[in-house]
Amino acid sequence: MSVLTASGKAFLAIGVVTLLLGVIFGYGTLVAFGLALLAVTLIGRLWVLRRPRVSAEREVIPVRVRSGRPARSVLTVRNSGRRTTTGGVALESFGQAALPVQIPGLEPGERATVVTDLPTDRRGVFRVGPLDVTRSDPFGLIKSGESEEGVGRLWVHPLTHDLRPFPAGIARDLEGPESGEALEGGVTFHTLREYVRGDDLRLIHWASTARSGKMMVRHNVDTHQPRSLVIFDTRAAGYDHKTFEDAVRAVASIVTASARRNFEYRLVMTDGTELSHHMATATVMDRLAEMGMSLSGNLGHVLDGLITDTGGVSLTVVTGRIEPVELAALNRVRDKFEITTIAQFAPPDFALQRGVADALLLSSASSEDFARSWNQATRL
Repeated sequence: MSVLTASGKAFLAIGVVTLLLGVIFGYGTLVAFGLALLAVTLIGRLWVLRRPRVSAEREVIPVRVRSGRPARSVLTVRNSGRRTTTGGVALESFGQAALPVQIPGLEPGERATVVTDLPTDRRGVFRVGPLDVTRSDPFGLIKSGESEEGVGRLWVHPLTHDLRPFPAGIARDLEGPESGEALEGGVTFHTLREYVRGDDLRLIHWASTARSGKMMVRHNVDTHQPRSLVIFDTRAAGYDHKTFEDAVRAVASIVTASARRNFEYRLVMTDGTELSHHMATATVMDRLAEMGMSLSGNLGHVLDGLITDTGGVSLTVVTGRIEPVELAALNRVRDKFEITTIAQFAPPDFALQRGVADALLLSSASSEDFARSWNQATRL
């Protein structure tokens, strides 16, 4: 499709007006000047009729990446037209932005690979593509091109910091999470179950296998396994852009620390979203990558609705500005948990001076500051 640029529209308008004035008032010079401007516009239109015909196949490597890590769009570009293309700069859509891509000149049927670095400085889910290949006349009056419909997708996960699992001792849970590969600690036999592909062959219970005719394995539990409940206050009223991003990074760091050690966790957000250790870590991080601040939700209601069976569970509340009524709700549930931590990200004027009785308050200016405070607390 051919379109007039801003310069092209100006040329056309001036040409028409000048031509009309020359005809009306009988000025031959104006008529000639107007015709010249219109002729230049027509030449530009004819020039771009030979628009490039380029097809492209795209691969995003990797599809998921942590914020700040490298990611690339690898384009295999092919000249699907009958004429040689001269090459030039195409534009590849990336989210709401456009990235310049240098396309080489190609003979008919020739292919070339073009690699573009993708920005990963902020988290999110970004559509990569389509590729817009355009051609302009020498005067910049008209441009013509086509858009390659193929698109990719890039998940930029939140930046995470290395954390110890909990800012205090490990709670003893005599029931423990069931696991085919129990961690070091108070490991005890729980039950027998049928073998599932990928189970450790050392756990096969041969006597039961012989009796049942089915491959049976021991199912162990770790009675010293920590469990964590994380409440994430996502309400827009509590944050500005920076403090919310710091809060997301803190939540992602806690989740990553728990998942890395195969610890149980449950993540509840005030917008109604719930995630847990039962989900693949990549899925949890995908959700954190795409989430934004919510206009609804109530931290106090979430806290008041917590389950009562919380023995041996640590509670971490990640929040921004917090109101007295919400502090009161925290005080009501504090005794249900082995450990309570409040991680607050708010401007200095709204930082809590006092938290909840017997709770650890981490009021942080950044996610890096939070990580230092958290890890320092684990050594106390």
